[in-house]
Amino acid sequence: MMLGKPDLKWCIQQKAAQNVKERLYGYPSHQNQLPVQTQTKYSIPTEFVGCINDQDQKDVIKILKFTHLKWLAKSNSFALGYNKINNQKRQGHLSIFDLNDWKLFYKKFANEEAMVGILSQEYLNKVFGIGSNGGIYTIEKGLGGLEQRPVLETKILQITEGAFSPNHNKIAFSSQDKLIYLYDVQSEQKETLIGHGKEVYTVQWNPENSLIISGADDETIRLWDASSRDEILNLKRHNLGVKKVRWNRNGTYFATTGKDKQTLLFDLRKMDMEIFKLHQTQVDTIFWHPKYQNIFLTGDANGSISCYNINAPTEPMYVQHVPETIVTDLALDSSGAMMSVIRAKQLQPEQKISMADQISIYKTA
Repeated sequence: MMLGKPDLKWCIQQKAAQNVKERLYGYPSHQNQLPVQTQTKYSIPTEFVGCINDQDQKDVIKILKFTHLKWLAKSNSFALGYNKINNQKRQGHLSIFDLNDWKLFYKKFANEEAMVGILSQEYLNKVFGIGSNGGIYTIEKGLGGLEQRPVLETKILQITEGAFSPNHNKIAFSSQDKLIYLYDVQSEQKETLIGHGKEVYTVQWNPENSLIISGADDETIRLWDASSRDEILNLKRHNLGVKKVRWNRNGTYFATTGKDKQTLLFDLRKMDMEIFKLHQTQVDTIFWHPKYQNIFLTGDANGSISCYNINAPTEPMYVQHVPETIVTDLALDSSGAMMSVIRAKQLQPEQKISMADQISIYKTA
């Protein structure tokens, strides 16, 4: 009798016992080799094009803090989210920057809520801003100029991040209240994933199936089956809170960063783990290269952008460092030829409030 191929959930659960042993007795001494691509020449955007600042930084009462970046598909422009801070209150804005005329078009959220993330629908070439209190907004350049309107009111509070399902029918939200919410766009129904013990910083939907990955301040990375809402794996590999989790383009690898300055890579097919060279400070962002599936970039609180090849995890293949800055987000366009980076100025001891951020733009040489 022919036996069917085990499903992904079964394979992951079979690794759970081994993972428990590894947590108790340390990591395995051997590391399986990842497939090597030796003939590929990688092109990373390193040539500086220019930067974007906001004039409001001259007013110490209103400070501009860029938060998120997302390049628009088949376009020489990118969306960005930012908050204007006025008397300790954050007012979210969703913006589009067009490189053709070097102009920043923006609209503030209709409700008084902060910007916490950007969603995108590449096949429609649309972007959506996520408000901290559950509002979803879109922005487009129309004949009458820039148009921004509320799309959804999810009524989910304290959101930290959001991600579309592969078919864009649902949105997963991480939140400060230790929960992950699954919001159905059509029915407007909400479901919850319960398991984390502290604030959930980050959540991502696998691009190919119903798997969801999350990271929280409880130091754990968790894998969930969105269909059954079951937790199928709980990994404690970071020594402090997990700040970012990101799948690669085909959903076979995921990378994580934490407050412990570590960047980790997991192979979902084998549940092998690679530890990358420690950063000097906390790593706040990860971005997988859209063209090369074995390349990803990180940005840290020391002003460094590092580019890693998963086939050679010990040393970065490229490092760019700008002193006295913090890299809070970075993004590449669909071709990998353009990169935008949010850099915040580090707060000096004599300063009472930090200066506004700037966005640096690079292209391949």
